[in-house]
Amino acid sequence: MLNTEDRKPLFSLAFSKDEFADRREKLLARMRTENIDAVVVTSAANYYYLCGLALSVPLGTFALIIRKDGQGYWVIRKIEITNLEEFVEAAGWSEVAKAVGDEENSEEEFSRAITRVVGEKARVGFELSSRSVSFSNIQAVARDSSIEIWDVTPMIESLRMVKTPKEIEYLARSGEMTAAAMNDTIAALKDGVTDSQLAAQASYSLLSRGSDTLTQTPFVTAGLRSALAHSTSVNERILPGEIVNFEFSSVVERYCTPVFRGAVLGQPSNEIRDFHDASLAALNAALSGFAPGMTSHDADRVLRAELERTGYAQYSLCRAAYSIGIGYMPSWDEDHIMKVREHDQRILQPGMCFHIVPSMYKLGLGGVCCSMSVVMTETGTRNLVPHQPKLYVVD
Repeated sequence: MLNTEDRKPLFSLAFSKDEFADRREKLLARMRTENIDAVVVTSAANYYYLCGLALSVPLGTFALIIRKDGQGYWVIRKIEITNLEEFVEAAGWSEVAKAVGDEENSEEEFSRAITRVVGEKARVGFELSSRSVSFSNIQAVARDSSIEIWDVTPMIESLRMVKTPKEIEYLARSGEMTAAAMNDTIAALKDGVTDSQLAAQASYSLLSRGSDTLTQTPFVTAGLRSALAHSTSVNERILPGEIVNFEFSSVVERYCTPVFRGAVLGQPSNEIRDFHDASLAALNAALSGFAPGMTSHDADRVLRAELERTGYAQYSLCRAAYSIGIGYMPSWDEDHIMKVREHDQRILQPGMCFHIVPSMYKLGLGGVCCSMSVVMTETGTRNLVPHQPKLYVVD
């Protein structure tokens, strides 16, 4: 007989039930302020944040309805019922309102279930910016009921800006794993290796060191192709002297801490070295200059001013940093929640976590980015990835 005593439970909560209850209470307080009767949560990152269900459903209806009395109800595709039964058993909160069979009209059933849970003429908030709920679903609710629809995407996601100590712990663990995998991958850079083999090494190292399922394939690109932002491996052999870029993140309880590094097989040209040095200088400026109480705009200026000083600002094409935390395919970032960018007057706060990315791209040469993931403290920043920011030269 199979002995399953040493197996992990099918579902376990990454945070205490009290922490999840506190998160939902903060949402309920905002719902009361805005006179919202219920919210319908459809993005995997947000229902994970609010209740702990670590499940990303690629097909069909999957939604959590949170009513103003604090009760939770799920509307799901029937094939997912075992997931919900096990989750409800572990979490002790919420229930299934409707499991939609594939033979049923999912839009109609979705609309009926919401009406049944919240009642007619209720004011209901939807994540209208969510990629996981279709416009036709929202149309069906509007068409088939007297429910008033509101966008509550900012209401939910603003709760995730400042991390709790436990969230920061997971991000730090992810950063340690990311750093170790980066060391493994750079060590695999040698004569004759291809970019795809290096990407395979990165994936293997991340997973073998204990990462949860990756949210993105590792970005590995080299030479002139590295000037193409977010380009990936194409099974080309790495040539001596060309820049090789690595960017990836491990995943711990769905929390992701990425880092970006550059390396060269053999000696780099002075042009590549100077290009990378400018990125490193901008990173160091941000690490010493970011502080709580600054506006996002002013923090962005700290990094950008250093690129201007070194004469490379024209090659910087994006914001200085983006928020990190919960990651689900297709991305590890929380850029849509908070970022450090020009003209953004939001305030940096202790507990916010960012990936600082002084990236630059120059056609005919390549791309560079000497990055670091950090947590904002009471006085500045603290690194989350124990990996030295520099250009790695492999002889």
